[in-house]
Amino acid sequence: MGFFVSASGTLASRLLGLVLLVVLSGCRASYVQHTAKMQTLADEGRFGEALAELDTVAQDEALEVDPLLVAADRGGLLHRAGDWEASSRVFVEASRLADEHEVVRLSEEFTGNIPWRMGALERQTLHTLNALNYLQLGRADEAAVEARLTSALNLQRHLMQRHDIQLEYHLLAIPIDEELRPYLVQSVIGLYVSGLAHEVAGNEESAFIDYLAAWRITRSAPRGAPSSMTHLEPWLLAQARRLGRPELEELERDIQAPVAPGLGDGAGELVVVVETGKLPRRCILGRAEEQRVWSACPRPWVRGQARVEADGAGWETETVTSLENLLLRRGNVGALLDATRQPNLWARVGALSLFVVVPPLGTYLLFRTSIEHSTQIEQGWLSLPAEFQVARISLRPGRQTVRILRAGTELTREVDITARRVQVLVVPMN
Repeated sequence: MGFFVSASGTLASRLLGLVLLVVLSGCRASYVQHTAKMQTLADEGRFGEALAELDTVAQDEALEVDPLLVAADRGGLLHRAGDWEASSRVFVEASRLADEHEVVRLSEEFTGNIPWRMGALERQTLHTLNALNYLQLGRADEAAVEARLTSALNLQRHLMQRHDIQLEYHLLAIPIDEELRPYLVQSVIGLYVSGLAHEVAGNEESAFIDYLAAWRITRSAPRGAPSSMTHLEPWLLAQARRLGRPELEELERDIQAPVAPGLGDGAGELVVVVETGKLPRRCILGRAEEQRVWSACPRPWVRGQARVEADGAGWETETVTSLENLLLRRGNVGALLDATRQPNLWARVGALSLFVVVPPLGTYLLFRTSIEHSTQIEQGWLSLPAEFQVARISLRPGRQTVRILRAGTELTREVDITARRVQVLVVPMN
């Protein structure tokens, strides 16, 4: 039996394609482009106006901006403004939306109208910022819960790693060097804040394990990567000895720092977390032979370490994690989407089948999917800081005035130090 399409059938298919083209017309607007004014206001420290601008964009039904991107930015802006309570509520909602967006719906995959999905690093950073919110609010147990969510994401990354590695060899321009993988795919600041939350909550063993994992990643970071935790090495040595940890031999071999004397009755500790800089944005770069590829492009900001001064002494911060460096290095190997779900196979087969049976509709769906894919790549959580810088200092008990200086900017905070206790001070700086 032969297969043919009559002239009338061809006309019908064309008419059907034109009708569906009108019904499905229009791809979603670029969230990054429509929130450019919001980003500018935030960079200038005008957070109230930035939040108002974000609300204006979110309420414009014609733009159809993704609610997860809106929630992530709103939580990030509230965090930078120091509204820890409101930020934590929004981040909880953002986490719920992120879980919901992981559900695969064939109707969305088929038309290319796929929701934005957080990559693993972005999701870890969401829980990291929320843990810092809770620490600033003095709610250590809730911070520890957020820390456990970060640890669960790390476990999920390990379970998915074998599949991801196989996928990389087919998709990436240059497969990731296995020696660099821990630095490129795991958030050191997430582990660090997890350890910090456990320490404040009194979970000493859990704190040691997370701190040690973060320290090991910084030790294996590629040359030139701004990631170090030498300020924590005396603490790791002292705790390994006090807790009788099996890792003591490794630490004594690799750490040359003196052992911390421990906190006496007359001292408390303050951990200062400085969030600074602008995250890179995704952009299209020209390559050899007229190729144009997606990569990560840095945005201008004044780089440099913050300095903390208190009680007549001063300390330089260390960059525990540079999200900027991570994204630029990942962009160089083409790993821009982090752990975003790959396209659904059945939806792609269906679109290709329509291309054969009903060419106008099939062509449109493939074209729309291609545009939506590019739009997805461009989207990102640009209100995140570029770097997390940390200082850990010992101070006398009582009310202390802490000055944070960076790039000509000075901020002053009042902190109540308690003997033999760890306090946390989070300082977002532009």
